[in-house]
Amino acid sequence: MPRFTPLLVLVAALLHAMLVSPAVMAQDLPQVYITDPARLAAVRERVRAGDPSLQRAMDELILLAEASMDKPMISVVEKPKAPPSGDFNDYVSLSPYWWPDPSKPDGLPYIRRDGEINPERYEYDVDKLGTFGETVRWLGFAYYFTGEERYAREAVKRVRHFLLDPETRMNPRVQYGQFIPGRNEGRKYGIIETLRLRWVPDAISLLAESEAMTEEDLAGARQWFADYARWLDTSEFGVGEREGPNNHGTWCTAQTAYFALAGGDEELVRKMAALIPDRIAAQIEPDGRQPHELARTRAMDYSEFNLRGHTEMAVLAERVGIDLWSFETEDGRSLERAYAFLMPYLSGEKPWPYKQISDPKHDYYAQSLRRMAIATNDPVYEETVASLSDLTGAGRVYLDLIISLPEDFPKP
Repeated sequence: MPRFTPLLVLVAALLHAMLVSPAVMAQDLPQVYITDPARLAAVRERVRAGDPSLQRAMDELILLAEASMDKPMISVVEKPKAPPSGDFNDYVSLSPYWWPDPSKPDGLPYIRRDGEINPERYEYDVDKLGTFGETVRWLGFAYYFTGEERYAREAVKRVRHFLLDPETRMNPRVQYGQFIPGRNEGRKYGIIETLRLRWVPDAISLLAESEAMTEEDLAGARQWFADYARWLDTSEFGVGEREGPNNHGTWCTAQTAYFALAGGDEELVRKMAALIPDRIAAQIEPDGRQPHELARTRAMDYSEFNLRGHTEMAVLAERVGIDLWSFETEDGRSLERAYAFLMPYLSGEKPWPYKQISDPKHDYYAQSLRRMAIATNDPVYEETVASLSDLTGAGRVYLDLIISLPEDFPKP
């Protein structure tokens, strides 16, 4: 039977708070959602005290932030033609593997060429969404750790441009994502593209300390995410994507919970958390395999990707007093069992017996492994992190600054 232990979550949070330094306790903790606010504040305290062990990660963060400062200001209204709604503010993306039919004068309907990305895709909004998500993320975190207002000013300008200003904002829906010319106007699969907004609500909250972010800006941004979460929860595409049996369903659930929490709707977070036990039972075999993900051509990436969605959902559930980490079915299906199956392959201890046509994404693997290490207080996950290729860039920033280990974590 499912095991939920919200009391244990609350007790653990209280014990952790007792370990935070008085200097951190004396200030308001940041309002973040998919990382720990007390640990984030403690790491900032160490950075500002000159902790040399964090210098490498800070150097990487500054590089990412400086690169973000130079990126163009973009908006979803900049596309070759209006979507079926006639509203250029609606997000549009072309499904990646569909091309004009060379046997037809107008190329319609498009035909599928699996694995080959049609360059027309980049004329629409998916790259704009990614650029916005990355720039605000790195500028927001750089401002939080350094206190440099120029990072905040640039981030807030982009938030206003992409989410708030009526002429350039993206409407909070993805009705025309992954459309296929001659076949449909949009598909539910476009929803997974808004994963590019992960970390943006956290970054926006960190900007609340700055002179650049007004109360109106902050309220407007949080309302945008509340509106998008509501669309995900109630629209035909949102419901259909959430019911998907594989990583699409997992990540739609996690996105809905994340954006709902950022928008102040804890009840919707609870609704999403309640779906996870059945999802774990359906997706994970008793031996830890994930058949839907193992069928892919990048089976290792997708197996970890689905679990990463579950770990982020578990973090969000903690925020509303629900424990998903310890859920286990009667026949042993659980997150821990899935990781136990996967870790020897992630670390290279065993050769991967399924398809993986590209290099494994170690930077991403490390994030979900770190979350499991913290949740279980088990150093075996950190042993696997240590076995991955040297993590640089964003990977180092996440591990050392954003998803940091508690100071009392047992040594692997």
